[in-house]
Amino acid sequence: MRAPQLVIVETDGWIARLLGDLATDSAWLVRGTRSADSAIALVRTRRPSVLVVQVDPADDKSPALELISDANRSCPDVPVIAISDVKFNDADRVAWTSALFDLGVRYALFPPLTRPVLEDVVSGLMGAATVRAGIVIEPAPQADKPKPKPRLRRAEPADDVIDLADEEAHE
Repeated sequence: MRAPQLVIVETDGWIARLLGDLATDSAWLVRGTRSADSAIALVRTRRPSVLVVQVDPADDKSPALELISDANRSCPDVPVIAISDVKFNDADRVAWTSALFDLGVRYALFPPLTRPVLEDVVSGLMGAATVRAGIVIEPAPQADKPKPKPRLRRAEPADDVIDLADEEAHE
């Protein structure tokens, strides 16, 4: 089985740090890169993948936007998550979210962003990618539990047995 992979395109490593424990616990490969070409090559491999891209909204000609578009075009079955560390007002956040959805992202995440939310989004998308790939991940086998000892039953008197002690008591 080819292990699922999490491809992260970022500049400073904070996303990989947030997702490191989840990836380790889930036995996913984590591939970090800064190159759009490397990211596309990684997600084209025949394994379940999720692409996480750090977006810098201050840079309108960001290579991240082109990467998202290229990934959607060449690998439409690979989910893309766009993450920014820039906090917007409501109108700008809606505009950026809309633009990112038009490019093909499944989720656009902006601050305030908590680790549990990011982990839930990534694990849900990875689970769906794994199912689409037809890979069944079975839970680790659990240690055999000790079997309970059988209880000793009292012997029940048979219906055809006559207990003389009982008859004497009744007379």
